[in-house]
Amino acid sequence: MRVNSIEDEFSSRMLDDPGSGEAHMYCGAYGDRLGRSFHLSNPPVLHSQTRRGVRLAVTEVRIDQSGYGMTSPMGNDDAYLVCLNMRKQSTHELWCDGRSVCSTSYDGGTTYVLDLRRDPIAYISDPMHSLYFYMPRQAIGEASVELGKTRIIDLAIQPDQCFPDTIINSIGQTLLPIFNRATAAKQTLVDHLLQGLCTYMASTYGGSSERPEIVRGALAPWQQRQVTQMMRERVFEGISINEMAEACGLSAGALARGFKKSTGMSPHQWLLSHRVDLALELMADPDVSLAEIAFNTGFSDQSHFSRVFTQKMGVAPGAWRKSLANNKRVEAA
Repeated sequence: MRVNSIEDEFSSRMLDDPGSGEAHMYCGAYGDRLGRSFHLSNPPVLHSQTRRGVRLAVTEVRIDQSGYGMTSPMGNDDAYLVCLNMRKQSTHELWCDGRSVCSTSYDGGTTYVLDLRRDPIAYISDPMHSLYFYMPRQAIGEASVELGKTRIIDLAIQPDQCFPDTIINSIGQTLLPIFNRATAAKQTLVDHLLQGLCTYMASTYGGSSERPEIVRGALAPWQQRQVTQMMRERVFEGISINEMAEACGLSAGALARGFKKSTGMSPHQWLLSHRVDLALELMADPDVSLAEIAFNTGFSDQSHFSRVFTQKMGVAPGAWRKSLANNKRVEAA
């Protein structure tokens, strides 16, 4: 049975996930995956990993025209994007969790940080040139332990903060000439710089430790990760609230209340938001109809898809797709 509306959540006791392929699409916001968020193909990317094998990466994103518009979601990931702005922007608008958190300008050489757990989306008005450093929280925790500190799990930087940092800027400037000209000999330098930046972020901007204060009634961090991972992994066969509650050692009611306390939304609302993220990627293909997108992302019909999409994005799917087509025409001109 498919859930058709938020109000149906507990009467049906069933959540079902988007179509297959999502795990691949949300496999790290770097390289081609990050490029799709900006409607770019194969942006330059450099890779490394920590000593324990956690992926690190930096992607160069360049947009040469003005009035580009909205990005697509960058994926729901337990990681940060540390953005180094190489070019001044007169307007910087950012949404997290569907709400506006920043509307300002920033200078070249400044940095801001995106928490990928908060579903960031940005509006781009001016030509842009930025480096996006992909930094999983697991890597930050590993770096903090190697520094002899309590394991850090967060960066204490709010999404509306845009600040100059000479270390981050210097690392970015050093990496720029290596993009598209990477060699095995240069990989050692890339490793040192990306791993060094991870250590620097942990030591300079590290926030809460691995023992955060638990909000009364909220899920424990491991329970929240468990529930969201289960919803991501299950496809059209669906997953019941009872099944997720059992995995967390809770009753169904306690799970629902705790999840909303932790995330600000019910499990079903979280799932609907996640489906819209997947739909935004599929909409980049003009040959796929909105009805097909609705079906392939798990919505009951196109009307349900349109209603949920408009609620989250503030514009109907057809208008969003039209803006994508206009962006492509401008880019090709």
